[in-house]
Amino acid sequence: MKKKIKSIYIIELIILLLTVILFFVQNLTYQYILSVIGFLWIFLISRLVYKKKKDTSFYRVQAFRIVVIVLLFFYIIVSLMGLILGFTKTMFSLNPKKWIQGLIPMLLITIMVEQTRFILIKNNTSDKKGYIGITILLILFNVALSENIFAINNFYRLFIFTCVTFMPIIAKEMLSCYMVKNYGFLPTFTYKIIMNLYIYILPIMTDLGDYLYSAIGIIMPFTLYMILNKYLKPDEDIRQKNKKIKGLNINFIIIPVIIFLIVIIILVSGIFKFQMIAIASNSMVPVYERGDTIIFEKVDVEDIKIGDIVVFKRNMIIVAHRVVKIKEESSKKYFFTKGDANNSVDVGVVDENNMLGVVRRVVKYIGYPTVWINELFGGD
Repeated sequence: MKKKIKSIYIIELIILLLTVILFFVQNLTYQYILSVIGFLWIFLISRLVYKKKKDTSFYRVQAFRIVVIVLLFFYIIVSLMGLILGFTKTMFSLNPKKWIQGLIPMLLITIMVEQTRFILIKNNTSDKKGYIGITILLILFNVALSENIFAINNFYRLFIFTCVTFMPIIAKEMLSCYMVKNYGFLPTFTYKIIMNLYIYILPIMTDLGDYLYSAIGIIMPFTLYMILNKYLKPDEDIRQKNKKIKGLNINFIIIPVIIFLIVIIILVSGIFKFQMIAIASNSMVPVYERGDTIIFEKVDVEDIKIGDIVVFKRNMIIVAHRVVKIKEESSKKYFFTKGDANNSVDVGVVDENNMLGVVRRVVKYIGYPTVWINELFGGD
C-alpha cells in the first residue's frame, strides 16, 4: 500500500517534468504533440501501477445530470447576451485547418488527462498531499497549454492573463478534482469535454470581452460546485440525499451573491445603459474623490446641459468633469468642462463623439482596488 502511495509522487514528478518542458516550447502544435505523447505514457504508467478502477460512485449519474443542466443554463444565458454584445467567430469558421489541428489533439489530451486524474485520485483517496499535488500540477499543465501565455511582455498583460486565463483555470481544475473524487469519472469527463472543446465545435460565440469572460470562467465552476455540494454532499446519508434529489429546488444562499456579482460585472463592462468606473483623481472634490466609483448613464448629447457632470474620453483617458459651457457649430456640439476642485477650465473642448454619458450615482471608496491595480501595472 505504501509503495503505491509513493508511486503517485513519482507520477506527479513526471507530470511536472512534462509541464516544465511545455513552458519552454512556444509552438502550440509542438505543445499538443508533446502533451499527447507525454500523457499517453503517464496514463499507461498509472494503469501499470494501479489496478483498473471502475467508476462505481453512487451519484455519478445524478452529478452528470446536474453538470449538463448547469452548463446548458450558462451557455443559453451567454448566447442570449450575444444579442447585446455581438458574436465573434471561433476556430471552426475562422480556420478549418486550425480547427482540425486543435480539436483532435485537445480531445485526446482531455481523455488521457481525465483518465489519469481518475486513476490517481481514486487510488489515493486517503493521501491529501497527493490529491493537492495532482490539482496544482494539472493547473500548471493547463496554464502551459494556454496560447496567450506567450503574449505576456509587461505587468499589465500579466494582470490580464491572471484574470482571464489563470483564475478560470484554477476554478476549473479544482472543481474537476473535487468531482472526480466525490462523484466519479462520468460527470468530470463530461464537464471537461464541454469546457475544453466547445470553442472548436461552435462556429460563433458571444464576444464577452475580458471582464465577462473572466467572471463567467470563475462563476460557472463555483456555481456548479455549490449545487453539487448542496444536493449531493459526499458525507451525507444516502437516504437524505435521495430526498433532496427528488425535490431539487434551487433556493440556496449563493444566488444573491451571484446576482450581485453579475450586476457589478454588467456595470463595469458597460453592456447596457449604465456603466461604472473608478475615479483616480481629486479633481471633483467634494462631489467625489479618488477611490470613489461613479455610475453614469449613456444619454443623447441633446440631453446634456450646463451643470451636468459628464464622462468623456480625452486622449484615450476617461474623464468625469462638469459642463460649464456648450457651443454648437455646423450642427455639432462642443462641451467645455471643468473639475470642481480645479482653478481653471479644462484645456481643449470635448467633441460630442467623445461624450460617454452623464453621472447619476456616486459610490464611496469601492474604486480603490481598480485605482491601485492601474497604478501598479501602469494602466490608464
